[in-house]
Amino acid sequence: DTDAERTKRRAREWGISPRLYSDFAQVLDDPSVDAVELLTPTWMHADQIVAALGAGKHVSAQKPLAISIAEADRIAAAVARAKTVFRVTENFLYYPPILKAKVLLDAGVIGEPSLVRIHTTRAQKITGQAIELDPDALVWRRDPGRKPGGGLYDDGVHKYATAALWIGEIGDVSAIVSRGSDFTQETPSVAMWRFKGRDCLGIVDYTYAPEMTLRSRYYRADEFFEIHGTRGIIWVTRCTGEMLDMPPVVVIKGTETISYQVPTDWRLGFDGAAVDFVDGLLTGRQPQQDIHEATRMLRVPLAIYESGRTGRWVAPESVK
Repeated sequence: DTDAERTKRRAREWGISPRLYSDFAQVLDDPSVDAVELLTPTWMHADQIVAALGAGKHVSAQKPLAISIAEADRIAAAVARAKTVFRVTENFLYYPPILKAKVLLDAGVIGEPSLVRIHTTRAQKITGQAIELDPDALVWRRDPGRKPGGGLYDDGVHKYATAALWIGEIGDVSAIVSRGSDFTQETPSVAMWRFKGRDCLGIVDYTYAPEMTLRSRYYRADEFFEIHGTRGIIWVTRCTGEMLDMPPVVVIKGTETISYQVPTDWRLGFDGAAVDFVDGLLTGRQPQQDIHEATRMLRVPLAIYESGRTGRWVAPESVK
């Protein structure tokens, strides 16, 4: 951290005794550092990823990959040159209820999927907060000069990655994108697409309920997921928050409803992501998401914004 006092305070709070750095170059110059995890603002990713790979470090970067396809291409070139491993951290791919839904889908429990809907509710007030968010953490997120969009970009990549995990690659998109007074909000908004090679549609929508209080230990939001199939429906009833008093995974098969109790703390997705990265390095296996999948996920919100501007269907692979 460039703020030395904050670095020392966090080390004390978290009960760890790390080396303390005030500049990223100091990390890269330390031969005892094998890998870096970048939790920095997205607009800094390209320079930092390229530098870290060039210094011979393994690199994990928070989502989204970058702020443009040009930056993604620059990162891809550095990954191709590197002898170390690169991945983008996508915690939703390790969240137990999402993984349980994947197991049920792959087992054919609801037959052939026909529709995936991922609904996100944002609120102004939450109860049960376990962490205090530093107000400085929001400054760059609200700067349109630092990123191509708001929630559909920064948070939306979680949803596109989940949909792709369940069904496959996202095809042409059509979207209505609202622009509120808060650059990050983008509510109400909706995007839809057909999955490539599948007779299945995807829908992502965002709403804002400023007068409603959510249960959430982390952020002022929660999600509700629906997967419809020829034999039934899968619900994943919570994710970032804990809005509903329901089992986290529910299968509805007409006259039969089956509930599945699996761990639901949102932080477990981050734990799983960390394990996948470290285990991948130790075993020589590529962790999720590699540069190609991360670039595909970046293209989706950029295509959504283009569709919102033009009122036309946009193919993610056409975005420059």
